[in-house]
Amino acid sequence: MAHLGPFRALRYAVPPAPDLTRLIAPPYDVIGPADRRRLAAHPLNIVHVDLPEAGGAGDPYRDAGARLTRWVRDGALARDPSDALYVAEQEFAGRDGARRRRGLFARLRLEPYAHGVVLPHELTHDGPRAERARLLAATGANLSPIFFLHPDPGARVAGITGGIAATPPDAWARIGDGETVRLWRVADRPTIDDLLERLRDQWVLIADGHHRYESALAHHAGRAGAGAGEAPGHVLAYLCSLEDPGLAVLPIHRVVHSLPGFEPARVRRALATAFDLAPLPDGAHLPRAVAAEARRPGVFGLLFGGERGAWLARWRDGAAVNPPGLEDLPAPLRRLDVVVLERLILERALGLDAGRRARQENLEYVKDAGTLIERGREASMAVLLNPTRLEQVIEVARLGLRLPQKSTFFHPKVPTGLVVDPIDDRPPSGP
Repeated sequence: MAHLGPFRALRYAVPPAPDLTRLIAPPYDVIGPADRRRLAAHPLNIVHVDLPEAGGAGDPYRDAGARLTRWVRDGALARDPSDALYVAEQEFAGRDGARRRRGLFARLRLEPYAHGVVLPHELTHDGPRAERARLLAATGANLSPIFFLHPDPGARVAGITGGIAATPPDAWARIGDGETVRLWRVADRPTIDDLLERLRDQWVLIADGHHRYESALAHHAGRAGAGAGEAPGHVLAYLCSLEDPGLAVLPIHRVVHSLPGFEPARVRRALATAFDLAPLPDGAHLPRAVAAEARRPGVFGLLFGGERGAWLARWRDGAAVNPPGLEDLPAPLRRLDVVVLERLILERALGLDAGRRARQENLEYVKDAGTLIERGREASMAVLLNPTRLEQVIEVARLGLRLPQKSTFFHPKVPTGLVVDPIDDRPPSGP
């Protein structure tokens, strides 16, 4: 079972708060250089701490820790007077109009994956884990929340948080065009106990933040080994119901670039051994053509640099029990588009083995179809995917399996800076 608890958050206590529009930021891993410059224009934006600027003479992580300490000392951030949980609701534009997703900030006790309480679903890389561990050690705080999904039979948790979200919020922010977030502090002890009781016997699945969770595990193990105590560590969790109607899982597309000797015609001949290829007039036709076959495994949109047209690739062996090239994998993985893509397109047709993919050699990830189409005109090849379905993610995770890195994009991201959780405080102890 997941061990959850309330905490005394650090929150912004200076103007323009409670309007946090200029103070919060997206998670560090989706912030590009131009975005960081825009966010950093405000001297108190959380990006200064969560994504410290490298390249100077000093240690950026140590500088981030010193900055956070200074903000607390100067009153820019202040601890709430008592333990609380925090409800957050995001409103955003979906394909079918405005959507809302609601979640709950709490402390989650760290559990090794082997316990079966915290379920990962994607593979991770060493580099980002090491960077997050250094920042955690330097700041002594959980900055960016980890996005978890949890079962909510009968919408018991959603019923309570929905009532809370019907009241005026304690803080709010606008994010980009058309997205808003609102925050409510829940300090009433009976309500806290009721929420925790309804979450008590549930497992949780990491939707976003695998590197942060694994960094926290490593950081706490290092502290325990150094004699810093044996109390369970904890992370800052954003918990969203699996049944929330606002849950949106989007695809992450692939761009392959700078392959020496790349010949589109040769690659298409290699693909034709496993795929039926149908030409399309141009890339603008790809999103609708691919989406029209979202329930069929192994359908991709392909663009080749220097060519005006596009291609729709349909995997011929999608109905086979042991499809060629995937027969060594567990059955739940054999029907996943991201797995078919990695094995049959990136590896077999293009020669990008697992090591090169892990190092992102000649490979980029793109979330927006329009950006992918633009990049496809100049790259070696661009691949447009359908999203991995939520039920597929759950099945894989509950069986203890992993998807390739960058298999899912849960939209929208949970902002950083709504609440900050210091790590040196008593974590949830469980029963």
